[in-house]
Amino acid sequence: MRGSSILAALLFLASSSALAQDDFPKVETSSAFMFIRNSPNFTHTFSVNGATVSGSNHFKCAWGGGTLAYNVTRMFGVAADLGGCRLFGNTVGLGDTITGNQFTYLFGPWLTLRNRTRFTPFFNLGFGGDRLSLNCNSSAANCLSAFGSGTYTKSAFALTAGGGFDIKLTKRIALRPIQAEYLYTRFGNPRRGEIPGRDQCRVESRRAAEDS
Repeated sequence: MRGSSILAALLFLASSSALAQDDFPKVETSSAFMFIRNSPNFTHTFSVNGATVSGSNHFKCAWGGGTLAYNVTRMFGVAADLGGCRLFGNTVGLGDTITGNQFTYLFGPWLTLRNRTRFTPFFNLGFGGDRLSLNCNSSAANCLSAFGSGTYTKSAFALTAGGGFDIKLTKRIALRPIQAEYLYTRFGNPRRGEIPGRDQCRVESRRAAEDS
């Protein structure tokens, strides 16, 4: 009888432990507003009437995106992050204005520090690509990119590292006030008309949903 009671207690503890370990959403999705501050070097990328655009410039890019994450354990998961934005307020020398858009596609590990409070911090690392499409809208008669046209389009390696926190609103919905990341891209050799590696800052605000 005593042995049966001990066995029952052990089974109860084991089942409780299993339930505690599975007490987390397997899948999480979120939509986001995204803002990226770029500091690319456009040297040798565009030329206007034979004069080459040179030097670093600061550009802003804003729109939205989304994330799909699969949690392997309470702490560790993997996520796919897609985002797109449009450049705005970007004027550089030689009388030309640069417009365009940027699209990022990133995949990588996701670390979530779940606890008993409503606040859930997380950290993420992403690897993937960045597709940049620029248009040179110039008052000058001739505005050419490195490819011989007024448009510059190129894809490159991208890496992000950052984190943020969620505020749980209901059982399945949370608010992510901020997710801040360092975004690095590598577009190539500027001497061949390619934008070199650049350091960027990406900030997002999201509404997250859980599917257990």
